[in-house]
Amino acid sequence: MDDFPMLILTGAALVLVAFYDFLRTTISLSGTGFLSRAVAEGLWRLGSKLTLGLEQMTGVSIRGLLGPVILLAVAGTWVLLHLCGYVLILRGGLSLVQTDTGEPATWVQTVAFAGSTLSTLGASTVQVTGGWWDILSMVAAMNGMILLTLAVSFLLNILQTTNSARTFASRFHAIKAREPDGDISSRLEGLGSDLTSVVVMLTASPLPRFFVPSDSTMDFPKTVVELCNLIETGTLATTSEIAAAIRLLGRHLGTSLDQNEVVAARMWAVRHTIPQTNRT
Repeated sequence: MDDFPMLILTGAALVLVAFYDFLRTTISLSGTGFLSRAVAEGLWRLGSKLTLGLEQMTGVSIRGLLGPVILLAVAGTWVLLHLCGYVLILRGGLSLVQTDTGEPATWVQTVAFAGSTLSTLGASTVQVTGGWWDILSMVAAMNGMILLTLAVSFLLNILQTTNSARTFASRFHAIKAREPDGDISSRLEGLGSDLTSVVVMLTASPLPRFFVPSDSTMDFPKTVVELCNLIETGTLATTSEIAAAIRLLGRHLGTSLDQNEVVAARMWAVRHTIPQTNRT
């Protein structure tokens, strides 16, 4: 019996932490929660090394899988923590009984009930014993509805940001290809507002940085590196809208070890670039 309050407290803590991280990542418009960031960065480091190794050994590229896998892992972490939290809370007392026999629900049945409630399906072979447990099931259902609704909107925003970033990179390389040896600064000025829009969307949700295209001309981090080169060599004026957008990126997405905003933007881009191998 002494373990029951601890189960409830642990479960409630898991739910609160997961829900905070979920809201911080999806609707705060100021980056990712600490759990989402840890999962995404860890998988990125592992996935980028695996990608390079596979390309060098076999020529098979999995670049296009990194973004979707990381996104699914982040979403899966939210769902798993919510599920574990509600299961622990429900196991903290006589919350569920089997519908046909009235016997206390097993662990498996508790997991099934929690999952069914979170998914808003409501189908289960057990039922709550009433009182506060009934209220808890209602809260879990509302929690699940919020998770599903905001997750879909969040996914659409990520895809939109990814497409906008790739469009900008493609337009930059098209201008560069038309004038390989000429002054492209005047032509690039027309892309200033597009770059600013992409950077603002990335500061709101940085997860699109993990979507790596197979075509390097659509690779936004690589484009950022080239823009940093143009700014540092004086080809692009530091007062230009492009330079302002690059400094904005470095200011919000760079790390505390970066020396200045342009350097910070370059380091951010390098951290999220997978070099092309000879076999790709």
